[in-house]
Amino acid sequence: MTGSTAAGWGNTFSDIDLYAFADEKLDLPVDPTMETWQSSDPSTGVRVTIWMGAYGDQRVDLRVWPTNTLATVLAPYLEKEVEFCNSSDALQDFIYRLSIGVPLKNPDFFKEMRELLQSSSYGRSLARYLKADAENCLTDVMGQLDSGDYKTARVSAGLAAGFLTDAALTLNGELCRRKKWVLRRLESTPQCGIGVDEYRHMVLDGLRPGESDADCALRVARWTQSHIVRLEDTFLSAP
Repeated sequence: MTGSTAAGWGNTFSDIDLYAFADEKLDLPVDPTMETWQSSDPSTGVRVTIWMGAYGDQRVDLRVWPTNTLATVLAPYLEKEVEFCNSSDALQDFIYRLSIGVPLKNPDFFKEMRELLQSSSYGRSLARYLKADAENCLTDVMGQLDSGDYKTARVSAGLAAGFLTDAALTLNGELCRRKKWVLRRLESTPQCGIGVDEYRHMVLDGLRPGESDADCALRVARWTQSHIVRLEDTFLSAP
């Protein structure tokens, strides 16, 4: 079981996300509530069977993967220290959901997969990728401020702060990329060095009394840059 329910962040309307691993075709339930289809990742060729339907009064999202999926996805990160993550958003989501999954059977199999993830350079390469995104957004902020496009500069500064926060969380093992969970992620990962109240106050609360769009953009950009400097050695380090 994975997703928001497994992470402890679910609510009344959350569905149940299930991952299964099998190399043969499974007999999945067929009833009026369900739909099923196959998809694949073009970069790796990994195929997944998706089944969505109801189980009692719960909505279920079941995905069936080949047993070697994680090894295939992580192959580049196991062979060397990859500088920048190039896995698709879908595969990043797969890795995250596997990292927080609660085994319902065969716990040794899931333990081996988590150990494989920990031995890879995936997390570090993703953090460096996010840091680069944050720095690109900071460059945008400076150009937009210089050209007088202050409202857009505020947007770019907020994006930079989000990417930097994702990077700090990733460096500390929190691999979720969903923006809606950012405060939950910060709450569960205090070791990343960015507190919930700090992020809310600096990034989410918007304009302060008497503050212009330009002032706000510059303040958020400076806050983002200060955390990049704080984490610079960690970003660059390899095991």
